[in-house]
Amino acid sequence: MTSSGETQIINGVSIHFTLDGPDGAPTLTFAPALSLDLRSFDSQVAAFSDRYRVLRLDLRGHGFTDQGGGPFSMEDLADDVVGLLDHIGADKTHFVGSSLGAMVGLALAFNHADRLSSLTFMASQGALPPERLASARDNIAAMRASGATVETTMADQADAMLNRLLCDPDDAAHPERNALLRKILGTTTLFGQARAYEAILDMDYDGRLDEIHTPTLVLAGAQDSSTTPERMQMYKDGIAGAKMELLQGAGHFPNVEQPGAFNAVLARFLNGLPA
Repeated sequence: MTSSGETQIINGVSIHFTLDGPDGAPTLTFAPALSLDLRSFDSQVAAFSDRYRVLRLDLRGHGFTDQGGGPFSMEDLADDVVGLLDHIGADKTHFVGSSLGAMVGLALAFNHADRLSSLTFMASQGALPPERLASARDNIAAMRASGATVETTMADQADAMLNRLLCDPDDAAHPERNALLRKILGTTTLFGQARAYEAILDMDYDGRLDEIHTPTLVLAGAQDSSTTPERMQMYKDGIAGAKMELLQGAGHFPNVEQPGAFNAVLARFLNGLPA
């Protein structure tokens, strides 16, 4: 099945997703980073849809998925993934999450481990460090007080975000990539971002890593200043049997910044799993 994008009501929320690849193949799910949507995994579709059913989704408040009627938790986002797996008839999936998407992956590992064949945990964390809690709350308050409507997007913040999160944000060197990221940020709303931030503030998974027994790949951008390689090492050490890969020349969005290297690392991990 190949899809250019469709929506399905899951847990009362209209979820936008794409599905590419042969029917009957193992399912490989990609969940995007905070502020981004499923288009951030465009470079992964061709690389994996020959042998996997590649499922990509927009998380609540991102892309073309609704925010829902009120606040949501990381567990709610994980339940959305499970509902989507049920909808497409997938008993299990390899799950690849970036940033916010990887936090959803942890929620799946804790609450729906029977639905996971593997977990790739990329550029993320299971709880905000204490020194970042205050700034996160300030960010939420600023978004709420900005006078933004439910339709106000993050387009005006795109340049600052790219400069902060990418290893090499230069437009001249990466015109197509940066244009795509700006297009995505022009879809993400400030309200959706604020609600996702609130879910992150309520999340505290770092003390539970020893409960995870799903085969796990921890993947870090070597130049990521948001979730540093040192921070990511904690998840490799805390999750039993986890492997870790460091992608050079990548900041907070490794699969977007170094798609070829990312695809090779992910393929090697998936190919090394027991049949």
